[in-house]
Amino acid sequence: MDYRGYLQKTHVEMLPCMAAFAVVVETGSFVDASARLGLTASAVSKQVSKLENALSIRLLERSTRQLKVNAEGAQIYSHCKELLESSANVFRLKERFLESPQGLIRIAVPRSLHAICHQLIPDFLERYPGVNVQLISSERSLDLIAEGIDIGIRITNAPPLGLVARKLFPVDFIVCAARSYLDKHGRPAHPSALAEHSCIPFSDINESQTWKFLSAQGSCEISFSGRYVSDSAEAVLNATLSGLGISCLPVRLAGEAIAANDLEEVLPEWKYVGALQGMAWILHQPGRHVSQKVKVMVDYLVCALRKTG
Repeated sequence: MDYRGYLQKTHVEMLPCMAAFAVVVETGSFVDASARLGLTASAVSKQVSKLENALSIRLLERSTRQLKVNAEGAQIYSHCKELLESSANVFRLKERFLESPQGLIRIAVPRSLHAICHQLIPDFLERYPGVNVQLISSERSLDLIAEGIDIGIRITNAPPLGLVARKLFPVDFIVCAARSYLDKHGRPAHPSALAEHSCIPFSDINESQTWKFLSAQGSCEISFSGRYVSDSAEAVLNATLSGLGISCLPVRLAGEAIAANDLEEVLPEWKYVGALQGMAWILHQPGRHVSQKVKVMVDYLVCALRKTG
């Protein structure tokens, strides 16, 4: 449908008059209609007259004792009644949305946190069967409104202005490898020794493969090559667990495998320093009328993600 057909200024201005006319027909008098609408009988009469003038059609036959809708008015009334029913349906939907969150939620997360967030979604969907979730992996600073994103998670030490930002946790990375790989190829004692190992970078394929480190001894930046590269942290984790080489992964993703002795920290006296590190924040649009689906998802993610620390 061409929206221009029902968004003409004169049509929109007539909406209150159409509603008043429908109530007058239903109640049978201006007095009874005024009581329902919270207006004076004179104000209701003027609204009906304004509608008649706009349409150039008489809708009601008036006398001192009787008010009767004519044939033309009956046809107009059928459409005005639909207007009232539609407004009632809008508020019924409001109650449904408040009682039971529903609809699609689009969430943008950094690649380094995609696997962690992905693990949390099934439980949320079980709790809220009326909600659908689209999880988007992106390192770009997305415009939430322009790109239709409801919730964003961003790693930064300065959350953007104009958005509601709730602090989640610091994102750190750890260099690690499977014990089987280290037993076979040795444990590097210095970052420079990584050049002799098969490393598994977590990055875009076109990015330069370098890692930076800091320690009490100073700083060190090394370049390396490897047989496998992926921009999926979960894929890099699985490759590392299989013994393909040494990787650098988010602590929260690799921590469980390290605690279970499936992975071993490499170069523990050196701290990896990279662009994907910093504080993680959950972001959404401000306003008093944030949708219920966004509220429950934000609360759920804040609670669940903070617990993973």
